[in-house]
Amino acid sequence: MTFSRQRGIGSLLLWPALKAALAAALVFAALALAAVPSPYRAFVAEPYGLTQISPTLYLDDPAEAGRVAALIARAEANTAAFFGELHTDPVWVICTASACGDALDMRANGMTFGYHLIVVGPRGVSEMILTHERVHSELHRHLDLTDIWAPRFPAWFDEGLAAHLSGDARLRQPSDPRDADWIRAAQRLWDWNALRGQADWRDRYGAAARLVAEIEDIAGQDGLRALITRVGEEGADFQTEWSALTGR
Repeated sequence: MTFSRQRGIGSLLLWPALKAALAAALVFAALALAAVPSPYRAFVAEPYGLTQISPTLYLDDPAEAGRVAALIARAEANTAAFFGELHTDPVWVICTASACGDALDMRANGMTFGYHLIVVGPRGVSEMILTHERVHSELHRHLDLTDIWAPRFPAWFDEGLAAHLSGDARLRQPSDPRDADWIRAAQRLWDWNALRGQADWRDRYGAAARLVAEIEDIAGQDGLRALITRVGEEGADFQTEWSALTGR
């Protein structure tokens, strides 16, 4: 389902109300899910043993504030090195100990919700993981609720950009980018998640990162940034732009 850019007066009046209703439904769902251990508890972090260190940082151990703040600063600098001026200012909810991670059921190293919230588990408290999640947040500023079912950036590019810019050395990237084309099946988030049972995470993220690196190999970082601008801000079609660059 897609929404036309050309809308009548009735649609123009309805659209803000529809977005507000959807947003309210998502918040309600998050609060309901917070009743059981899950990352959604991060939306209401303080009852689960997290302390507000600053307007944008919640931590389970205030004694770790200096170390974590330094890691965040480096992640911000790494992200800005590619994007330039950063346009998002997410709230960080970070667990440094397993008890906090268990309370939030943080099986992943990190999770980014839109461009507003980043949740990090104990295994993810590193410059590389924080950079990965911060890249997600900055890319997501171009997105809205319609991108859930009709994403302007495919899931493989979202994950591949974060993996590429964070310099994740754990990944297995094929030397020939055409050998990574299988990851292009992951267009939506649920497509990406469906591949969990079919390929090791190092191969999934490695393939996605390799396709992003291919864009940079062809067009440079300026070309990669220009692609993001054309798709995210000017409404260009990602597949058309990608095919024009790669010839595939």
